[in-house]
Amino acid sequence: MDWEAGLSIWKQIEKQLLADIASGVFAPGDKMPTEMELVRRFGVNRHTVRRAMSALVDANVVRVEQGRGAFVQEQILDYPLGSKTRFSQIVSGRHRLPDKRLISSEVLKASATIAQFLDVKPGTRVVELFSVSEADGIPLAVATSYLPVARFEGIVEIFTQTKSLTEAFKHFGIDDYSRKTTRISAQLPSSRVASLLKQAKNRPVISTESVDVDAAGVPIEYGITAFSSDRVQLIVE
Repeated sequence: MDWEAGLSIWKQIEKQLLADIASGVFAPGDKMPTEMELVRRFGVNRHTVRRAMSALVDANVVRVEQGRGAFVQEQILDYPLGSKTRFSQIVSGRHRLPDKRLISSEVLKASATIAQFLDVKPGTRVVELFSVSEADGIPLAVATSYLPVARFEGIVEIFTQTKSLTEAFKHFGIDDYSRKTTRISAQLPSSRVASLLKQAKNRPVISTESVDVDAAGVPIEYGITAFSSDRVQLIVE
């Protein structure tokens, strides 16, 4: 490659990779060449390649998935937060394939915080569902949901089958529910959350803390969700 005088080599590599992405050589979702492949292509050292790739990551053009490599960033998903927020409907409405996988579940005694949000007494038995939500196989969010066991006995099996809390609620006679409150903040993910989102630990996530209620206004779920800030844009309605 002929280098342009007066411009840093890493910057020229960044420009060439941007041109490759813009022209479709690397499409959204495609895996980028490895560091060593880029070293051989451009005839430079690893530090120079690493700096160019870091610039693409900082610009949200490329994302890094732990253990898998670097990928061209897909279009950011607009995710509206309203009284009827439904993951599957939102993703399907963007012509993408939704999926939700249960990672783990546990029955525990409600802490003072969980009890307050669910309007139950501290120590009340609640079921904790820990899941990851995806679109076209790409992880978008990791969620922890707390539900009172007395009302939702057996929901773990139903959620595993339906892959949807909305559908699971229907098994308990709740055909409709609404979002009462949502709190939004930004933070760095835990190692487990970063791994499930397939992102670096130093990339922030958008965290939401929410309460859903049934038609009578009784809380049915307290949830904490970590959204990938590189792939999701929250819209408050």
